[in-house]
Amino acid sequence: MGSYISYYRHVSGEKTAPEAVALLSGELAALLHDVSRQLRSAAHAEVNLVPLPDSERDVLRYVGRNPGSGVGVVARELHMKSSNVSAAVRNLVARDLMIREADPGDRRIARLTLTDQAYRNLERLQRSWDAHLGAALGRLEPGDREKLEGAVPALRALVQVLRGR
Repeated sequence: MGSYISYYRHVSGEKTAPEAVALLSGELAALLHDVSRQLRSAAHAEVNLVPLPDSERDVLRYVGRNPGSGVGVVARELHMKSSNVSAAVRNLVARDLMIREADPGDRRIARLTLTDQAYRNLERLQRSWDAHLGAALGRLEPGDREKLEGAVPALRALVQVLRGR
């Protein structure tokens, strides 16, 4: 199956810049989602972890990278409602994946950190993702691998733009 972009150009001729961006964004979003889903699915089965809902996974990953953050900061950075972050935190604490402690300087603020179990789970998942993606990259043609390597800086820049930086 050919790409949507090449199909659209083949059927309709060359497009304007806004049309080309719209086509690229649609295809890129679908492909990134598919890659992410495949890696998550394979890794969770391999390391025998129960998949978390998206909101809990996002909160867990953010706090893992930013230990000591409060609910308000997590909500703002993830563009989530504070009530949804609080619910995710409650569930993660109940699963023994997160610790919620009062800030010593202001007891009204909770500081969030991950448990050792959560860090071990994240490390196991990362190793599995690395192994699965590495194996897949190894099966690609060298030219395709080089193109993906060249795309890494652009994808990092895209993440920063999407984060609003």
